[in-house]
Amino acid sequence: MQVADPGHWYKLRSLDGGESQDLIFVKREGLGYPGNIGHHPGTILQEVWRASIERLKYVDAQISHPCNERAIACLRYALELLERRAAERHGRGIVAQTGPIELWETQENGHVLWK
Repeated sequence: MQVADPGHWYKLRSLDGGESQDLIFVKREGLGYPGNIGHHPGTILQEVWRASIERLKYVDAQISHPCNERAIACLRYALELLERRAAERHGRGIVAQTGPIELWETQENGHVLWK
């Protein structure tokens, strides 16, 4: 992994040939984003973790291992923590939904539904 723009842009190693893969996080400017210079679209950690959970479920279906389920549980917990942080930061609560958190409906901003 190489850091192209600290906190926002990473170049990930590509296996089995091909060029590196870019992982770009949203970059915003303003009072809520101290230290940021410049802005661009991108994703958020929660979306990456949702994809990672789905990937783990896929590989576990190929070759199951107890570590896969523990890793999924850790990612779900991390996802929950960051969703709580976002809701609190904006003075809102989270709309509880059923099923695994990675499958909860999200808003345009990538976060689970707020009340």
